[in-house]
Amino acid sequence: MGEPFSQGMRLSARAVQAQQQRMSQQQIMSLNVLALASVDLRDEIYAQAAKNPALEIVRDSLAAGAKTARERQSQFSDNTRYGAATAAGELASDTFQAALESCADERETLREHLERQFNSVRHTDAETVVGLRLIRNLDSRGFHLLAPVSLLDKDNPAHTAALLQSCMETIRALDPIGTCTSGVEESLLVQAAVRGDAPPAALFILDGHLDVLNPPQAARVAKKIESLVRDNAALSFGGGTQPDAPSFSESEVAEAIAYIRTLDPYPARNFGMDQAQFIAPDVFVEKIPPAEADEANGIVAADGCSFRVTLARDAVPRLAVSKAFAAFSAQTEKPQDERQKAERRFVQDSVREANVFIESVQFREATIAKAVAEIVRRQARFFCEGPRFLVPLRQKDVAESLGVHEATISRMANGKFLQCEWGLFAIGYFFTNAVGGAEQTAQADGDGAAHSKAAVKYEIAQLLRAHKDDKKPLSDQKIADALAAKGIAVARRTVAKYRAELHINSSYER
Repeated sequence: MGEPFSQGMRLSARAVQAQQQRMSQQQIMSLNVLALASVDLRDEIYAQAAKNPALEIVRDSLAAGAKTARERQSQFSDNTRYGAATAAGELASDTFQAALESCADERETLREHLERQFNSVRHTDAETVVGLRLIRNLDSRGFHLLAPVSLLDKDNPAHTAALLQSCMETIRALDPIGTCTSGVEESLLVQAAVRGDAPPAALFILDGHLDVLNPPQAARVAKKIESLVRDNAALSFGGGTQPDAPSFSESEVAEAIAYIRTLDPYPARNFGMDQAQFIAPDVFVEKIPPAEADEANGIVAADGCSFRVTLARDAVPRLAVSKAFAAFSAQTEKPQDERQKAERRFVQDSVREANVFIESVQFREATIAKAVAEIVRRQARFFCEGPRFLVPLRQKDVAESLGVHEATISRMANGKFLQCEWGLFAIGYFFTNAVGGAEQTAQADGDGAAHSKAAVKYEIAQLLRAHKDDKKPLSDQKIADALAAKGIAVARRTVAKYRAELHINSSYER
């Protein structure tokens, strides 16, 4: 038997009343649709239409373009197809091309391919961390983005130069051979070294002497190698020909050239792209004369400028409820038997689900339009004068203006893009914090606007571009001083951080 309750313990029951907010199925659907990018929304629309017979795709500009391109082909008696270069034909061709380019690259990416091989072998914790960092630091060609040594953790004693070299050699030997290198020349040398069957002349050429192959004629290459060896010997201590200096005949050079032609300068070319994807704007912002300003027609006026905000509706298929299903659902005649009752329930459920989905898509469009209009209103100087004038803006600020939750604005910005005269931007680009924390939030330029991170990075890029031909490049401290003269107070470390994010080397390396 268990221990008896102590005399100080008593059981009691009490009623508690609390409010709980539960979202309806339609609200959940609306938020899920709002978070989808245009490409994902197209897939979801076609999936819903295939599942629900009451949901019809009335019009799809991309699909219609492809269909029109096929239908406009004409045939004559000689079975030769001719096409007319009309405006409608050119539009159909452009639309069809856009449909082709919007198809995702479903091939395995280089990163996935290398990570799968790397993870199939047991490694130490340090090797795993450094190896995965190296793989994720490769561009689409398999070459380093950042210097490999920068990937080591300075506070971890296990992260040594020997560990880095070991991890690079491991990755270089994975399929495809020759990735995790600095460029084409090193990739070719690694491929030759891993294969182990390279002629000595090929190894000599690939080891920093690839320029002798221009042009790749054996006789001329042999003379260039001979001249190169002679010049190097003259520069060495004591002068004269060194006993171990390489010497290759014309036939050996020809063999080396033939071997080098079997190597692949871009071994990652057959893999899918991680970053290169077709991006279509979800909304357009166009600057218009103030005389055309009309709030009722999607026009936003602020800071003396007027803008027209237009949704890219052609990217999303137009939907409607099937007329046959709607008419059957609206019948007032009572079903006669169980089969008819089941048919009526199925039709009514299908129509209701179709309406919910259509309303969710409409909610997505309305939310994007209102949120972008508010962004344009608050970032008017950016759209008037350019990226330098991007001001700090939080998602919370836009949410409060529209009377919605901050999470709704976050879903709205997810995977959406805006096209304006300054280029194509992710909508999330316009949400940026003030530089320097709370005390810097109030720091303003001459017009009273706080400095955003994007604006400061733009100023740094402009300064470096203006002084790129100077004999002594600007240091991070000099950049900080120049920014301070413009009323932008940032620390030298902040300048170094932003410069690195712009992929610009330090003054010692420029």
